[in-house]
Amino acid sequence: MIKRYNIIVILVSVVISAGIWIITLHKQQAKKEKDITAKTFEGFNGWGYDILVDDELFIHQESIPSWPGKTGFQKKEQAEQTAQLIINKLKQGQVPAVTTFELQQILPLNQTQDDQPGKIK
Repeated sequence: MIKRYNIIVILVSVVISAGIWIITLHKQQAKKEKDITAKTFEGFNGWGYDILVDDELFIHQESIPSWPGKTGFQKKEQAEQTAQLIINKLKQGQVPAVTTFELQQILPLNQTQDDQPGKIK
């Protein structure tokens, strides 16, 4: 009788442990598969973007990151490209920062600090 009781207790313990392990694994996978999206907007100083994680605001960027002043992008496409760069970095587990070198790949080569991207001419 005692042996049978011990076997039942062991089986129940194994089933509970397996259940806990499966639930934990499922939660970890759910954390890794976050939905990261971007939305662009036109502000007073040019184009900007929002980064959303699971439809919640994560980054609100009104001006060009790593750029002097508070000017936005001249074109919507530039804001979209920068937002996509940030999304790619987040998905790879990197810091979502933009370097001036990366901005040079997105912004026109003739754009200087004097010719700020968000200025209306």
